[in-house]
Amino acid sequence: MATTAASKDRLSIASRTGFGIGDFGFNLYYTGLNLFLLYYYTDVLEIRPAIAGLIFALPLIWDAITDPLMGVIASRTRTRMGSYRPYIIFGTPFLALSFVLMFAAPLLFPGAVIAAAALSHVFFRTCYTVVSIPYTSLSANMTRDSGERGALAGVRMIFATLGGLFTVFLTLPLALRFGDGDLKLGFFWVAVAYAVIASSIFLVTFVSTKERADLDKPIQVSIASMGRLIQRNHALLILIGAIVMGATGSAIFSKALIYYVKYVAGLDLSITNALVALTASVSLSVPIWMLLSKFIAKRTAWLWGAGLALSMQAALYLFPPNSAGVFMALLVIMGLGNGAFVVTFWSMLPDTVEYGEWRSGVRDEGLVFGLNQLALKAASGLGIGVLGFALEAVGYIANQEQSDQTATGLRAISILVPFFCGLAAAALISMYPIDKALHSRLVRAIDYRQQRRQAT
Repeated sequence: MATTAASKDRLSIASRTGFGIGDFGFNLYYTGLNLFLLYYYTDVLEIRPAIAGLIFALPLIWDAITDPLMGVIASRTRTRMGSYRPYIIFGTPFLALSFVLMFAAPLLFPGAVIAAAALSHVFFRTCYTVVSIPYTSLSANMTRDSGERGALAGVRMIFATLGGLFTVFLTLPLALRFGDGDLKLGFFWVAVAYAVIASSIFLVTFVSTKERADLDKPIQVSIASMGRLIQRNHALLILIGAIVMGATGSAIFSKALIYYVKYVAGLDLSITNALVALTASVSLSVPIWMLLSKFIAKRTAWLWGAGLALSMQAALYLFPPNSAGVFMALLVIMGLGNGAFVVTFWSMLPDTVEYGEWRSGVRDEGLVFGLNQLALKAASGLGIGVLGFALEAVGYIANQEQSDQTATGLRAISILVPFFCGLAAAALISMYPIDKALHSRLVRAIDYRQQRRQAT
């Protein structure tokens, strides 16, 4: 019996790789959105920073409805393909169209650039929800083994950071090349290229993955009881809080880095090189954190990485580097620390599904991953929204030399705000209750409970 159960939870290399490569595609969308869209709005379309920030922040109201709702809908879907895989294959064309439309709409409606940017942004985020929440939920329905989930998260993060690195390295050069100097046209053709690549990758993910049939059980929970289930799952609440704080700080730092390098650092350094250094170091650190997570608790790995990243942020603020080499070294070490965050929280999240099932007797991975997606979007939206308002508050004017007061404000926004967000995330995650031993006991308890129900 134990051997059979274990064999069900083991995943083939093809399944791990097929699942993980999906995040390469998602990061063509998400990294492009997070790193370059605010810059596109402010410096290419020349929308006021505060208005650009609102374009990111206001859709959070819509996300608060659609993200948990999509999680509930997906977990209640019953098809021969599973609960989650159908959304990956059928939602992909709409996601690709919506991404291209974000960069096409301002060209199609030059007299209403702000409205076109805002509406197309909301449409993209809706389509992203429809595909990404089923994708992330899929990991909890492929295996219940915490170690396998750690391996899945690690492979996924390798591809995610590779996708981010690909996007960081190529987006601006390709936009310049495709547009022949016209960044509006260049960004549009980059969006088309990324949409085609991502859509092909999602097809691979769909074909390569499979959901566990024994987890495809009848619906157990009503929408009205969702709040009670969430409230009882305090492991999930702690993790979501840490994700919001950590991802908000990361969003602000990565977006502000473009402005910091361009207007504050005063170093002979390109924006692309700085972003590549940060992203590449995250990618290189993923296998290291995957290995360490086999020997230490996921919570401990997160805290070690946070300590490393926060130390580098403090050094960057207290001792501004006077050479590009030192600045790049700080970014690389910071990225090595940030790798722990991206590896551990994706492997922690599926474990909260069993924690919630143990506490309430109800399993709903779609709800868990829907809330997580909302947390990530909230972090991104709030972070970029705050950055937009902060840029306006310190007197930032696009494509001009900034005053000393503005440069000082940009420095504080770029470093201090992300530092305190990361510190808050570390404080929260120190209270996360699940380790590998506890998760194994939870799975055994849930199995025993189900066996007793079947016996009666």
